[in-house]
Amino acid sequence: MSPRPALFGWPRKDELPRTAAMAMGFALFFLAIYGGASWLTGFYPGGLRVELPFERHIPFMPSWALVYVSMDVLLLLSLFIFRTWRDMVPFALALCAETALAAVCFLLLPVEVAWPPRVVEGAWADVFQLADTMNLERNYLPSLHVAFACMAALAYAERAGALGRAVFALWALAIAASTLLIHEHHLVDVVAGALLAWGTWRWVAPWARRASFLEALRVEALCARESYRFARRHLRYGLIALVLYRYALSRWWRQAQVARVGFCFLQLVDDVLDGDRAVEGEPLDWVDALLVELESGRGEGSGAAVSLGRVLLERLDDEAARAQVFALVRTMRKDRERVKSAQWWDEEALRAQQRDTFRLSVDLMLQVARAEVRAKDAPALIEAFAWCSVMRDLREDLAQGLYNVPAAVAAAARGEGADPTRIDALLGSEAGRAWMVAEYGRARALLDESARQLAALEGRPGLPLLRLFQRSIESFWRRRLPGRHPFLRATTAGRLQGA
Repeated sequence: MSPRPALFGWPRKDELPRTAAMAMGFALFFLAIYGGASWLTGFYPGGLRVELPFERHIPFMPSWALVYVSMDVLLLLSLFIFRTWRDMVPFALALCAETALAAVCFLLLPVEVAWPPRVVEGAWADVFQLADTMNLERNYLPSLHVAFACMAALAYAERAGALGRAVFALWALAIAASTLLIHEHHLVDVVAGALLAWGTWRWVAPWARRASFLEALRVEALCARESYRFARRHLRYGLIALVLYRYALSRWWRQAQVARVGFCFLQLVDDVLDGDRAVEGEPLDWVDALLVELESGRGEGSGAAVSLGRVLLERLDDEAARAQVFALVRTMRKDRERVKSAQWWDEEALRAQQRDTFRLSVDLMLQVARAEVRAKDAPALIEAFAWCSVMRDLREDLAQGLYNVPAAVAAAARGEGADPTRIDALLGSEAGRAWMVAEYGRARALLDESARQLAALEGRPGLPLLRLFQRSIESFWRRRLPGRHPFLRATTAGRLQGA
């Protein structure tokens, strides 16, 4: 049998932010739920009386307020006992479950205390005032103060020796006694709080310690962190993340998780290749190493990209879909090669690159969504998708050295004395403006054709997803792109009148 680890210790630097974040998350959850229940029950006309006859003989001892407030210290010890996020998860979730269950009781069984008014003066007045403020108003049955103290004692006892178990049990017992001695709760509240702690810990802890649950939680945390980073860079990524979470509500969470993992993995790789996410060394070398590790299944990489990539490949139940992941990353890699060597491609090469990128992306997404339609069923939509991506990011791409303008157009702009790497100069030239107008017209034709292609797919699973993309591109064509480049508004007006 392996020796029991030390009861107390200092968390590692990489673990403390995670365990502290859980503690802070619980604190915010508690304030919202407990405070909300207190506010709602304030509208109730009265409450149940649960006092027992002998309780009127319990003395009022304000000095015990010091023991009452020590519950916060008892909970804070969790940071030094549960020193890894995996160890902290069962405790944090059990506390949240306790709070939620207690809030239901507060709302369904409001209690009115029978203690007489309390007036404290002298040395213990400030401590008592703190304790009374912590308790808010109402929220009596069950006592969460007792529930939290007993929960901590039960959880800590699993890691403590005989002396430690005795200390924690006595501490919890003293906190329970303090709720009576400062007349915050009645005995029924205290007993209910202890039972709540016992039942919640026995139910939540085994469930939250399962390896499958902890792994799913780790993946969700990675996705949430990456989605936040993407959204900080551009709002549209936050909107995509919200759509993916909304999608999860209509399906099994685990089934929908692969969509979030896929988005975060591919967007992270794209950010590295675009230079939006710093890595050590050349991004191409980073991507090559990532591909080797994921394709071989060997290696000890533990970064976000490796973790997300492994989960994505494990969850994809089709070999063709897994092959598409690697094909897409290699296609994205070509854009970085273009940037490094400052390449200007001709129109056909550019369109082929963009077509391949979005064909693979959309097919992978449809595969994850278990749709029956594929990119080949709506080729005009794939072309429109590629057009939208180029026009949406044209300014940023040119600034980063990713030239999605045909070489012939760039050469013509230079012939007019304009710098084609600067969008304002490019569109100030006749060649650049003519190219933009022509692309705008091409997009209209693609959208019209894609509408016809999607109509032919009526009733096929996955079609609503393609329609969502089509509407988004249509909105970009009609409003956002002309808003950026007003000279296109005349083209839009003319086409709308013609329609």
